[in-house]
Amino acid sequence: MTSAVFADLPPEAYQDASWIQVLPWLTHHTPATARELTELTPSPDWWLTESPAVTTMTADHEALCRHLARLFLVRHSEDAFGPSFPTVSRSLPLSTLSTGARARTAFQRLLVQTVADLESMSVRDLYDVRGTGQGTVEEVISALVSAAIVRPGDLNDGFFPDSEDLAESASTAALPPAQAQLLEDLGQLAAWRHIRQRGEQPLLKVVIDDGAPEQIQEVALRLNSLTAGDIAGSILTSDPVLEFTALLSDFDDRQLRILRDRFLGRPPKKLAQLANEFDVSRERVRQIENKIRELLAGTFHFGTSIGNLLASLRAEIQPIAALNRLITLHPDLARDVPGVDVPLWLVLDRLDDYFEVTDGWAAAPDVNAAREQTRTLLEDFATEHGLVDLAAVTAATAMPRTELLEWLTWCGYTLHNNQVLTRIRSLSDHAAGLLAATGEPLHIDELQLQMGRDNSIRSLANQLGEDERFVRTDRATWGLASWKMEEYTSIRQQIGLELAAAGGQIEIARLIDSITSRFDVSSSSVQAYAGNGDYEIAQGVVRRRESPVAPRKAPTATRRLFRHGDWWKFRITITRDHLRGSGFPVPSGVANLVGCSQGEVVELESDLGTQSIRWTGLQPASGTIKRFLDRLEAREGQTAFLEFGPYGRFNLSIDDRVALEADQLDQAVSLIGAEGVGTPEEATMALAYSVGLPLDAKPRQILAAYRQRGDDDIAGLLEQVWTRPRHQWVNQAEVVDHIAAETGQNEPGEADSENETTAHNDLDNNSTDTDELTESESADQDDDQLLVGWVPVPTGYRSVGWVRPHEAEAAVLAYQLHADVPVHDGEKITGWARYVDDSSIDASKFRANVTVVRSRTHGERIVCWIREHEAFSITQAAVEERSVPILGPDETITGLVEYFRPGSAAAERYRSTTRLLRA
Repeated sequence: MTSAVFADLPPEAYQDASWIQVLPWLTHHTPATARELTELTPSPDWWLTESPAVTTMTADHEALCRHLARLFLVRHSEDAFGPSFPTVSRSLPLSTLSTGARARTAFQRLLVQTVADLESMSVRDLYDVRGTGQGTVEEVISALVSAAIVRPGDLNDGFFPDSEDLAESASTAALPPAQAQLLEDLGQLAAWRHIRQRGEQPLLKVVIDDGAPEQIQEVALRLNSLTAGDIAGSILTSDPVLEFTALLSDFDDRQLRILRDRFLGRPPKKLAQLANEFDVSRERVRQIENKIRELLAGTFHFGTSIGNLLASLRAEIQPIAALNRLITLHPDLARDVPGVDVPLWLVLDRLDDYFEVTDGWAAAPDVNAAREQTRTLLEDFATEHGLVDLAAVTAATAMPRTELLEWLTWCGYTLHNNQVLTRIRSLSDHAAGLLAATGEPLHIDELQLQMGRDNSIRSLANQLGEDERFVRTDRATWGLASWKMEEYTSIRQQIGLELAAAGGQIEIARLIDSITSRFDVSSSSVQAYAGNGDYEIAQGVVRRRESPVAPRKAPTATRRLFRHGDWWKFRITITRDHLRGSGFPVPSGVANLVGCSQGEVVELESDLGTQSIRWTGLQPASGTIKRFLDRLEAREGQTAFLEFGPYGRFNLSIDDRVALEADQLDQAVSLIGAEGVGTPEEATMALAYSVGLPLDAKPRQILAAYRQRGDDDIAGLLEQVWTRPRHQWVNQAEVVDHIAAETGQNEPGEADSENETTAHNDLDNNSTDTDELTESESADQDDDQLLVGWVPVPTGYRSVGWVRPHEAEAAVLAYQLHADVPVHDGEKITGWARYVDDSSIDASKFRANVTVVRSRTHGERIVCWIREHEAFSITQAAVEERSVPILGPDETITGLVEYFRPGSAAAERYRSTTRLLRA
């Protein structure tokens, strides 16, 4: 029924008894507990002080009944209808109530005909009826409220006056209630399809038996072809922009400005700013704003053009939709609204709390919640490595595929091979997902490229090596452990496996063939490891070394390692790598000190947990010391001491006690980490004891020991204290120039076509080191005496350069990683092993991929281009402390690595124990 019908009832048609008598359940409500009723009439407590006859003079009949029905539905769902509506005649036929087809269908299914049949029932009983929802229950209760407030004698005389509404429903009134309901429901469904711009989609889907008669099959065909256009044609709705503009015409100037500047402003004006403009309090502005919000929410309900549009948007945003797609579906959204000069979509965004528009996305209720819902959805489909099949998640959402891809990208997910990678926060998780999406092992260069992250290859390799989900399937190729592929650990361990399988010994040629055929390693690398460390080559046969290899150096002969009672201190300069948490190489003397042999890992105890020293490669290394540096608030460039104590104890300290301008002896004592030294005599004894000399050792002995160890910084300070001033010494650089002029050799840094310097150029290549002369090289030496230190080149060879063992180790790693590797001397970066790929002009010209450079104050200087088998041979010579021939890929001798014992004249002069020669 329409409000116009009830508006025709005179006041005397309503009950003049109080509302409490007509509807006793209203007794339990006050204006504070039933705020939804207070604004229906001018009297805020009308149900407590008035009668229906009085209230209906100022209130709309249908609105009044609808609000009371909703209150009963929510708060009195357990109350029986009989006591709740005592003034309704029990003999009143239910067919005379102001209900539609839905309610009449529910009555039919309940087998009830009069009000008396409903007396013992409640809201819950109605909900139990098949096909009954909240709208139907609300319609029944509203009809009971309407019957309760009208006098019984007027139910037949005036409750249903002849009107156009009755004439319109005359054709359906004769139908059974369920059929009438069907027509009504189809009409509403068709109207909704028009609102959703889906008028051509079928309304029904009827499924019949395969053997049904042809006539029934045709019935199903007709029903399945039924569309919204067949039921209601094109639903004519009012213009949403005009509808909103019409409401604005009722606003005064202040309301309109608050709506435009506060409610729809981009960005909204603050309350204080508007309060100053209107000369009112901020609270008054807030009250007007809230009143506008309530008015908008109450005006544009479903059934209005804007209400219908909002309902369609809510259905489309589940939970996210691109604003462009919504505008394509409803072009009115892009139109500007006169009076407020903003597009309609912004008006609806601010009008409806269901969704918000951010960065081109309409999300319910906001983008953060939509992103979280997306994350939850992806987790339901994710594999153990966080992969989600894109086709599966597309089928689970209502978004078009291209829009879904844009949304996932906006949320920060990456895609690979039509798989969504959901776990990319950590380096290892990202690598696991990428490998799983690829389905096969990847070279570490390709893996880093595909990940697109700002990290070094070395850090990536470290992460993969420490995560049990990954295995190395080749020297620089990684896969997932779940693939059950053969694992490549290291050349040394592969040799151990081969020896075990062969019964303890194997021919070198067979070993090389077995390993190089399965892994991407060179034969020279296998040969270098086969004659190194735990293994030895005897008459062409590889076997385990019968006695362990002696450490390269004793602790007392190790540079920057000093003894202090039962403790030893190893000095380092803190670098960015230390602060970042990287491990770093340490001398073999440190490994010897803590009892770490090649192939072993030793764990030391400390206040901050275990500290590892490992010798699993060619060079011993320490684990991260970041936690110690963090505790001490260390900075890059500071001096620190790794302290090794008895019973496997470890500590770290920082020493910044002596400034550079302090006395040279004090500086030297500070560099060894000595404490409690007051007099020069105590300093001399501390310096002697630190390197294993007697406490009464002479200064000349102490100075020579530090020179022999390579502690040139300390030796330089002691020279200033114990020897003649350095400005009295001969300038050896001038002598070098003299030698070069006499022999007619190249200028420093020049080389032949392969960048291979001659033997005389070796001195030039190290000219920056030759200014550190020993005491014996004093001013009374002549040029002929300097030539005595010249190291002749064996017949049949030419010198490439004095390549230091740690430079060769960096070159080996550069070949393995296909990347630049810094050269560490144990304290700082002194140069680089720079890698170029095979396509480089330099690689072709010099027949090598790595160049060794040393850092200088004014740039870098090239030492030489070095080949992989040459670098391995240098490390082998340093480990075995002997000269070794260099075998090329074809097993022919291509050169020689000369070994010079530490402390020898050649090793001291060129600061290297190894020289690289080519045949």
